[in-house]
Amino acid sequence: MANINGNSSIKRWAMRNPTLSFLVSLKGNPRLCIYTEPLWGIPWALYAPFFSLYMFSLGLDDADIGLLISVGLFMQMFTALLGGIATDKLGRRLATFLADLISWTVPVAIWAFAQDFRWFLVAAIFNSFWQVSNVSWQCLLVEDAEQDKVVQLYNLVYISGLLAVFFAPLSAYFIGVYSLVPVMRVLFGITFVLMTVKFVILYVYGHETVQGTKRMAETANVPVRRLIFEYGFVFMRIIRTPATWRVLILITLVSIQQMTSTNFFSLYVTQDLGLPEQLLVVFPILRAAIMLVFFLGVQDRLKRFPQYVIMLVGLVLYVCGFAILVITPPETISLLVVFTALDACAAALFLPRRDAMVIQNVDPGERARIMSMLTVIMLGIASPFGVIIGNLSYLNRQIPFIICIGLFVLMAIIVFWDKPVERGREDEPTPTDGQGAD
Repeated sequence: MANINGNSSIKRWAMRNPTLSFLVSLKGNPRLCIYTEPLWGIPWALYAPFFSLYMFSLGLDDADIGLLISVGLFMQMFTALLGGIATDKLGRRLATFLADLISWTVPVAIWAFAQDFRWFLVAAIFNSFWQVSNVSWQCLLVEDAEQDKVVQLYNLVYISGLLAVFFAPLSAYFIGVYSLVPVMRVLFGITFVLMTVKFVILYVYGHETVQGTKRMAETANVPVRRLIFEYGFVFMRIIRTPATWRVLILITLVSIQQMTSTNFFSLYVTQDLGLPEQLLVVFPILRAAIMLVFFLGVQDRLKRFPQYVIMLVGLVLYVCGFAILVITPPETISLLVVFTALDACAAALFLPRRDAMVIQNVDPGERARIMSMLTVIMLGIASPFGVIIGNLSYLNRQIPFIICIGLFVLMAIIVFWDKPVERGREDEPTPTDGQGAD
């Protein structure tokens, strides 16, 4: 009886929880995008914490890793440009399927058999095509959804990724038993299968969006070279739209910061702070648990506050967390736990609103091409930083995280600058349906 009552209580709580209730109510492409996301997120969470160490174990150093990052970002400039064209001409559904196969199925197979820098270089080139599906998949996710539900959709995307993190201890356990390189090769084999299954399911059961069908008809007889030429007009449209180029600056700063912290954290805490490799999974799990509490218990209650205020609070927490990371003495796990907690709270507050801010400031009629051009410009600015930060990390592994603190300060300036044109509370419909942002 106790178990029955307990299960009933859990079900009632789930149905009363706005986030879970929204998850159950999803239909069409948004439902399919969200429900299949764990097939990508779980294998990624299994290998990601150890990926830099995997390269390090195969003979790459900090500068090599930084060079790979820059090459990948440079290539992504071209694939992002292709992304808007492919998304319009092929349709959101087919473009997502083909780009996912090229950008994940192929490089994952290469990583599984990698021997040296050359293998990772080839894989980085293939992996750069994820920028095509970055545009097309987001169009699949949001275009047929109610525009005032965009933040909630991105919340679900983050929740899906967070739940996947709890599988990471499996990697740590097997690495402890069998060592890093052979376990990573097996994980890439598992990733190859699960991700490919996701791509096939999304293609077979998904459908083209209304806007996608319209853009396919409009571009069917338009040569690709003309569509590339028209990017000049898209670029001028971005420059002449203050809200859009403010978003451009913001996503560029975020890209550099995420590239830095993602690729150099594991090296810093293992090589400089002396933590065992197996403990790397503790921090993503703690971060995921805290963020889940935010998304399921706190996030919906923040609607009463202006979006820019919540983003600024998140950025302040980021600065505090990374400052603690920089001053952490070797073998001091407690301060790393504090850093992880602050980082988790900051990400839960800032990242979904960053994503929604991009969507809200893009004209739906030109969403694919504007998002592609934003990405191209962002990558053009960010790509040299892989080499720069990689070499700085080679000199002192604290420097990349000091740079992150400076980037957070610049992000806060941009967010506060955007305050006069704040779109209002995030639960209100966005005003850009066919109008564009001003």
